[in-house]
Amino acid sequence: MFVANHTSFMDIYYVAKALGFRNYNFVAKKELLKVPILARAMKTSHHILLDRDDRRSQLNAFKRGVKGLKTDGMNVVTFAEGTRSPDGVLRDFKKGAFKMAQSAGAPVVPLSIAYAQDVQPTKYIFPKRPGRFGKRKAKIVVGTPVETVGKSDEEVVQEIRKNMIEKLPESQRPVE
Repeated sequence: MFVANHTSFMDIYYVAKALGFRNYNFVAKKELLKVPILARAMKTSHHILLDRDDRRSQLNAFKRGVKGLKTDGMNVVTFAEGTRSPDGVLRDFKKGAFKMAQSAGAPVVPLSIAYAQDVQPTKYIFPKRPGRFGKRKAKIVVGTPVETVGKSDEEVVQEIRKNMIEKLPESQRPVE
């Protein structure tokens, strides 16, 4: 299970670039099916789509994720905050990804994405041209895997959160 912070539409690209050709599926909101080219790619690749307002859809996504991790040898990628952070600062985590990993007995690998909100802010349709506004380039840091077996939800969440925060720039760290 890979868990990343989420600040930009480009995060999907950065995670894919960092993971390379590993066997993985994203857990994504069903609204992405409205994006023509992306919709076809999501369906063809059998990514896990969920309707955040439908409890049955959430349960099905959970089951598909656990099955993928446990029996299909699939890595699952989620964004811990559940939605993009408008200012890049790390928000509170949703617990579904961690429960999924615990149910499958899979380790969780934190992915810290830095400066993606500078490359493509949430209100932009396309990424900014690199260097045009003197902003930094985005980068992704792959953290140390955290075992989930024998740990509570809260222990796993805190360990992943701490690992992510350490690897994020000061401007993206939450005020505790």
